[in-house]
Amino acid sequence: MGRIEILGVEFYPITLEGAMQAVDWMLSRDDGRTRLVVTGNPLMVIAAQKDPEFMSILRSADLMVPDGVGILWAAQKLGKKLPERVDGVSLVYRTLQMRPSPRVFLLGGKPGVAEKARLAAEKDMPGVRICGTHHGYFHAAEEDKVVQAIAEKKPDVLFVGMGSPKQEKFIWKNRHRLGAKVAVGVGGVLDILSGQATRAPESFQKAGLEWLFRLVREPRRLKADLGLLEFVARVEAQAFRQRKTKQEGEEDDAVNQLW
Repeated sequence: MGRIEILGVEFYPITLEGAMQAVDWMLSRDDGRTRLVVTGNPLMVIAAQKDPEFMSILRSADLMVPDGVGILWAAQKLGKKLPERVDGVSLVYRTLQMRPSPRVFLLGGKPGVAEKARLAAEKDMPGVRICGTHHGYFHAAEEDKVVQAIAEKKPDVLFVGMGSPKQEKFIWKNRHRLGAKVAVGVGGVLDILSGQATRAPESFQKAGLEWLFRLVREPRRLKADLGLLEFVARVEAQAFRQRKTKQEGEEDDAVNQLW
């Protein structure tokens, strides 16, 4: 499958259904390695420009899907096409609704949030198998103990909601020790699953304005969302360079034809 590169980060041109098929394939593997699924958005792409370690992880991810209309816009600006947005919330819910249910471990959120998410999921989705939970507010010195606790539960799927890039770095660093077959960085999805946070109304989702809904409810996000302006500027610059390179190539071809 051809990938689409946006500021050095490669996205799969995939639908939600295609992503679920990929997850299903990953669940069929049994090679002792946890495969990383990243739901990439513009702010993550910008963060990777300034963090070589994070950039390397994103480029090495087993599945990189476009979460956010900004990624779809950027692909179009660069002359490519991504079929649809594949957001983390939908990916989590679809995975939890798989039957038979994979064994799922929830890691992240403030103390108590992951457990509330488990109770809510078990109530709303009979048959779901959540084998363990742990909050995401642990110190670096406690990381090995958390990894061991996850591995002991032998999950098929690990959802990590600790914010990016922390969650992706945690998964990548421990991918040979976690014991899960698939791990997904899910940001604040556990807060939504637990009822601690509310997702944007469907009208905002369809219009690609979830960021505006979050900003109105959480003005403190303004500084982070300013990164969107940098993303737009960098994509415009990449598109300009592509057009210039193409134009120069066409001019060279014209000269060669004359000779």
